[in-house]
Amino acid sequence: MTDYANMALAKARQDYLANTTTAMPIGGLIAWSALALGLFLIPDRLPYWAPFVAAAIPVPIALLIDKLRGTIHTWKQGNDNPITQLFMRSIWVVTLLTPLLIIAVQQSGDADLLVLGMGILAGVVWVPHGWGADDPAGLHHFVLRAALCYAAYLFAPEPVRGALIAAAVAVSYVYAIWAMKKPCSAR
Repeated sequence: MTDYANMALAKARQDYLANTTTAMPIGGLIAWSALALGLFLIPDRLPYWAPFVAAAIPVPIALLIDKLRGTIHTWKQGNDNPITQLFMRSIWVVTLLTPLLIIAVQQSGDADLLVLGMGILAGVVWVPHGWGADDPAGLHHFVLRAALCYAAYLFAPEPVRGALIAAAVAVSYVYAIWAMKKPCSAR
């Protein structure tokens, strides 16, 4: 058990980064690309809960990727790090804000708001991740993601708006895969 109470912040951040996984943005890319494809091919038959799945399923996909890589042990290390705990709490913040999206969609009748809202809200977790890893790419990923999602919502034609919003999220994950610090840089 690591004594985080007496550890310097820089060391706690290094420990946090060392115990993260590169599989998370890969899982996000897979999930949001699948949603974009589904919204493009069968927009009227895709269930309303599909954006919720796209926002939540990157974690199980990342677990599967790390299991196949033989690096599943990284998920069990560093859980007592306060930075890891901050990151996990940010997931709860997103979860607690999600009902606002449901209310907005019900009031407006615009299903694309659900894709827009989940695309942006689910990206919020990359801000504490970036801070925890001492990596500005986390914040940059979120800003890029939000800007692309808003642009797709404002400028895309109605029939493909939801698909292009989901594709915007997927594109932001390409940036994350390329730009974010890798755990091996902290080991």
